[in-house]
Amino acid sequence: MSREASPQELTAPQSTTSGSFWGRSDRFPEEIEAAYQSEMDRLREARMARTGLAGALLYAAFAISDCSMVPDVYQQAWAIRFFGVIPLMLLCTVMFGRLKNLLLREVLLSVTLMAAGASLTWIAALSRHPNAVHYHTGVTLIVLFGNIVLNQRFRSALATSVGLVALYGLSLTQVAGMAGEVRFNNWLFCLAAVAISLIANFRMDQDQRRAYLARLREQQRNEELSHAVELLGRLSAEDALTRLANRREFDRRLGIEWNRARRDGHALGLVLIDVDCFKNYNDHYGHPAGDACLQKVADALQSAARRSGDLVARFGGEEFVALLPGTDTADAAALAERMRRQVADLQIPHAASRVAAGVTVSLGVASLTPSDAGQPPDLVAAADAALYRAKEQGRNRVAVAAAPAASALSLPSTDQH
Repeated sequence: MSREASPQELTAPQSTTSGSFWGRSDRFPEEIEAAYQSEMDRLREARMARTGLAGALLYAAFAISDCSMVPDVYQQAWAIRFFGVIPLMLLCTVMFGRLKNLLLREVLLSVTLMAAGASLTWIAALSRHPNAVHYHTGVTLIVLFGNIVLNQRFRSALATSVGLVALYGLSLTQVAGMAGEVRFNNWLFCLAAVAISLIANFRMDQDQRRAYLARLREQQRNEELSHAVELLGRLSAEDALTRLANRREFDRRLGIEWNRARRDGHALGLVLIDVDCFKNYNDHYGHPAGDACLQKVADALQSAARRSGDLVARFGGEEFVALLPGTDTADAAALAERMRRQVADLQIPHAASRVAAGVTVSLGVASLTPSDAGQPPDLVAAADAALYRAKEQGRNRVAVAAAPAASALSLPSTDQH
């Protein structure tokens, strides 16, 4: 059994339904048509409890007029109403929502409406009172109720209406003393009511289809907009070349983590990374090769940062940065050394390097516990000073910053070779 597609999984057609009253060639595609009919059936099911009860009450209310319209058989009329038709109406009201087979639902509803119409012609046939000739007009109300109020599916409404108008015409032929032109006029009146109610039923279906299509398109537009916003947010936070976070995202996260660390009294670590002699690499191998080199270095740096809360970003050009919440100097320096080794292990040839035969990186480490007197740039400045020292000392190494003036580092400054 195939799964019913949800509205979110459907693609709305570009044209609306535009079938005429006599032809419905412009239906939805099969999958959308099934989803539409399923939604309409749920709406009918939700309405049926109130509508069915209202129909039974209205039908029962006409028992009041039985005493005057068919006084000779009003007791039989009441028996037909209260022991035949009304129990069937209540059964239909209760069972409509419980029946999962849609065909059985429509059949039960059509049979109930036909039984209500047949009961009126039956009561009229039993009576010999002159008022009985007007009793059949109630069939018209049943047609209107089924086609418009209950809003049957069009085909079911058409079949039920044809049955009721045929039953009404047959019952008129059994009425004694009614002129032929009066019979024809009464039957034509009922036929007109059937036609009008079927047109209304069809147009309601078309309006519901257009409303459903509009909702489907609105959902798709909202989903496309959400996707676009998500994509824009990702692009605004992501470096296009390396797929790492960009400088904008780093600055944003630095502010967040700084405030969190100051509030919780935790250390905040930072590692600044610079690819050694990268200008020489670009000049020697060309910019496309330089871009490929940065991508490989970025992957190596990212793989070294194993905690989900750590952020590795491209700081600019050939510089990268790692933001390490809750990390003291010792742990930050250990991570920096792991990053240095993983880049060296890539063994990317660098014939123009003054440091080694392959691509290497220099790293500056800083860690502090933020205070009210300090600012996020203090941490960046401390790591930058350490990076400068690592370059001065020969590159391809880790240097740890001295404590910034606004805060204290977790450990004293050391160099990692």
